[in-house]
Amino acid sequence: MLRLCTKSEFELYIDFSYELATCLEKSAYPTYCDGIKTKEMFVERLGKVFDRENEEILLFECEGKVEGLIHYYWIPEDNYIATSGFNINKATEQAMSEFLAFVGEQFKGYDLFLGFPAENKSAVEYLAGQGFECIENNYNNTAFIDKIKDLPKGNRLIRIEKENYERFKTLHDQIEGDMYWNSERIFGDLDKWSIFVAEKEGRSQGAVYYTDVTDDWFEIFGVDMNNGEFDQDIFRNLLYAALSDVKRRGGRVMTFFCDKESEQVVLECGFTYVGNYLCYKTHLE
Repeated sequence: MLRLCTKSEFELYIDFSYELATCLEKSAYPTYCDGIKTKEMFVERLGKVFDRENEEILLFECEGKVEGLIHYYWIPEDNYIATSGFNINKATEQAMSEFLAFVGEQFKGYDLFLGFPAENKSAVEYLAGQGFECIENNYNNTAFIDKIKDLPKGNRLIRIEKENYERFKTLHDQIEGDMYWNSERIFGDLDKWSIFVAEKEGRSQGAVYYTDVTDDWFEIFGVDMNNGEFDQDIFRNLLYAALSDVKRRGGRVMTFFCDKESEQVVLECGFTYVGNYLCYKTHLE
């Protein structure tokens, strides 16, 4: 059974929920197994739910006992809904079934996104069995900046601003599909993004773009390659530029989700592998 979590219940079950959040087999993304996020960050993030209109926490009860919680949020203007926590001790399939029925009734017409570690087999096998589309299958990596020695700066790259945004847009338009952070939305929030583009013979060949999660934690949203053609040298150059920029700005860590093809280069640049991230999507009719 799912029911709305009160603030007093949140305080009662927060330790149990955090314990689940640190277990890949029983939790969802964003993960708290990455060496970055702390219990204090977990408590602070979930505590904000009670002051926000478009977020809720649901408690999951099974056989009369609370076995976990689900934290979700929605963006009405975009018909977008996603979980930010799905920490279930047992009967994950039942919790998933009840949650899908709940949001299916409450959020008709929305697109639902669910991210899980591949290690959470109960969740991912259930979603696959229900015919959910897996739209992302990426490797989650963390770079601890102070542990990377002799960091190259990246050569002959162009920093993107509003005046030269088209150099990035020509690349991002090729791959954006129906992703939330399309070229238009990134441009509208460009002051929050750092973007470098590599060019060859006057044409954009690759781009790296990232944001700051906190003052010392950055996340690479993507590396776009022209025509989808992976070039190790361009890719490596873009990563080094991002890492050098973050180091210059006093960054402590950087997160990057990449595909299998680029994972080896990512590791060579100083990142550490955290886990395999799977994102599923469905439209709520």
